[in-house]
Amino acid sequence: MFDTTLSSIGGALADSLIEVSQNPISLTIFSILTLLIISLGLAMIFPSWRDTLVRARFLEEDERPSSLLLWIVAVMLIVKILQTFIIQPFIVDGGSMLPTFHNQEFLLVDKLSYRLGEPKRGDVMVFKLEESGNPYGGKHLIKRVIGLPGERIVIKGGVTTIYNGEYPNGFILDEPYVTYKDTSKTVDRILDGDHYFMMGDNRSQSYDSRDWGPLEAHAVRGQVLLRVLPFSMFSLEPGRYQYEK
Repeated sequence: MFDTTLSSIGGALADSLIEVSQNPISLTIFSILTLLIISLGLAMIFPSWRDTLVRARFLEEDERPSSLLLWIVAVMLIVKILQTFIIQPFIVDGGSMLPTFHNQEFLLVDKLSYRLGEPKRGDVMVFKLEESGNPYGGKHLIKRVIGLPGERIVIKGGVTTIYNGEYPNGFILDEPYVTYKDTSKTVDRILDGDHYFMMGDNRSQSYDSRDWGPLEAHAVRGQVLLRVLPFSMFSLEPGRYQYEK
């Protein structure tokens, strides 16, 4: 049991470190901290370098570089663990979730909830698309959960119908979040027990499960918790393109 747990934690941390390169916020933070670590390491060896850091107010006159170095390393480890298991920042890239989320908006993604429970219909999730040959393979995408494991999803004329054990005759999904519709794509798919059907709110400009199929559960990274900086507060909405409604 302990070997399995430690292996899972180690794998999650390793996977999270790889993903840093794809997240501009994480990459910026860790690049700055890495430069500080290198500078403090040099200050421990070369007194002149320490004097430079003192003049730059990075160190106090009586402060040892090693003490600040240990503090920064501890902060990096704590931040990395938080990003791996609890919460992680992402920036929206593109307009596939309009009008709910806009291009370049700063989001915080909750990674803990789906470790304790299952995704629900209507959740907005971030996931890593791992399908080989897909132009977005290896990238993080943001979409909404439309179909749950074991359900049948039928899309025709822009209308989504869900068939499951509770509604064997199906029910039409109410989607008030969809402004930009797409009536051209037709889907009839039964989901396996560990797959989700994902779609962007901007149906006319979203590359999603209608194109590449259901999402495997292990690819899910977390649920969008909140938008840190909604541009609409400043009457500025980058990525608000004009699509046919």
